[in-house]
Amino acid sequence: MKLLLGIDIGGTKIGIGLGDESGRLLGSSYKDNRDTDPAEVLPWIVSEANRLASSAGITVKDIAAFGISAPFPADAARGIMLRPPNNPKWRNVAILDYLKANLGIDGCFENDANCGALAEWFFGAGRGCSDFIYLTMSTGIGGGIIAAGKLVRGGKALSAGELGHICIQLDGRQCSCGMRGCYEAYCGGRALAARMAEELADQPDSMIMKLASEPGKPDMRTLEQAVRANDPYAVKLWEEMSLRNAQAIGAFINAFNPQKIVLGTLAWAVGDLYTEPILKELPRFCWEEPRKACEIVSSELKREISSYAGIAAALNFLKERSEI
Repeated sequence: MKLLLGIDIGGTKIGIGLGDESGRLLGSSYKDNRDTDPAEVLPWIVSEANRLASSAGITVKDIAAFGISAPFPADAARGIMLRPPNNPKWRNVAILDYLKANLGIDGCFENDANCGALAEWFFGAGRGCSDFIYLTMSTGIGGGIIAAGKLVRGGKALSAGELGHICIQLDGRQCSCGMRGCYEAYCGGRALAARMAEELADQPDSMIMKLASEPGKPDMRTLEQAVRANDPYAVKLWEEMSLRNAQAIGAFINAFNPQKIVLGTLAWAVGDLYTEPILKELPRFCWEEPRKACEIVSSELKREISSYAGIAAALNFLKERSEI
């Protein structure tokens, strides 16, 4: 049973996990990643990797490979983090080469949404599928595509799977990526929070503004609570979000004919209130045969997906090299 090391570089947290190819976790460690300096964090990753290995009764040299799960934009081919949006000091960080040199083992660098897809494929809701799609459904909307039993990365940019940035409305709402009308601009948690704050700025007595945990800053939890309380504004916005989700997911079904589409955070955290309206609207946006052949489910790994993301990347790295 091969041992694998995973490193998950998140916007607010860094996670390191040691596990094996069956998905058994042998140890993990976490570090706050707000306003950090990579010159301090990279040596910590190496130190923690050695500590986790020692605690498991092995050395780092006994680990078959490591995998890095990191946000884009990045130079994925060379394993360089270019400018992650939540970490201003992380600019042009050659993390892959650093860890190869300082751990003394081989490894890989993958988009974080791709790693989520790999984690669900090997250890979660995508097990046994040759064709499936994972959607993060959280602050933003990221995607990972498994087709014919392989992770789809695309061409030179290695940017395939940016499903949150397909255009679903010509000249539509501004997206944080710079384009207009992106799927994420209508259904991403950050975009919906900004929209509520904008549209209700002069309505402090509205239910959503009263429910917001911070004055003037509603979020998806606020929206969910208002929908469950049958607030008219919230219900209308939720219905639009559900319709847009169905529109995008229908396009993915027609384009990829997946066996499953696995939905991330919002789907499992909110439950049927989130998924049932999507399923109701879906027939409007895709053909019947591929729709009936596709099961839409929530993530099995849920909060634990970050613990498996880098490990899954390492496992896929070995799989692609026929070492497993």
